[in-house]
Amino acid sequence: MSNGNFFNIRADFDLNVKPPWLDDFRSKYDLPHDYHITFKTTTKFKSEDFENLNTELKIISKSHRPFIVVFDELFISSTSSGWCMMIKAQYNQELFDLQKEVAEKFSKYGDHTTKERESFEKNFDPHVTIARHLTPEQLRKAKRELKKDLMCEALINSLTLATVKEDTFEEWSNPANRIFYKLK
Repeated sequence: MSNGNFFNIRADFDLNVKPPWLDDFRSKYDLPHDYHITFKTTTKFKSEDFENLNTELKIISKSHRPFIVVFDELFISSTSSGWCMMIKAQYNQELFDLQKEVAEKFSKYGDHTTKERESFEKNFDPHVTIARHLTPEQLRKAKRELKKDLMCEALINSLTLATVKEDTFEEWSNPANRIFYKLK
């Protein structure tokens, strides 16, 4: 794994339970992102801090057990790059505790790349994104195609540290830029 200029920390997962229409809908309205929940948003860091990032995330992962997260509420938001559709998670204390620990522990390693990302991290609202960068017309069309059954479930059993040299979709999507840490 190469040391990068940017990092984020998240939980990557498969949805153990999901509606049958979801994958087709998502492939139509979103880039092929892995399902994930972001705990520490994109942050600039010094490459000499890589070993500290690695060590601290190992420690955190060993202090948490795997847990289930249920997603079941539609949420639509306007962002700087268009409309976004998400399915929000039900309240889960383990999830909020883990995010808070990660965000606080890694806040010393650099600055967020945007105010929007910093705000997202501070106002943690866990979800899975099912559509993004939509124009108003695409949003209207997506709403018409959306089914009522939204319930999804994921097992959170690891954390992911991603480091990249450039803040691009291609680099974040490259599995070679990720390290996985199993929860105990």
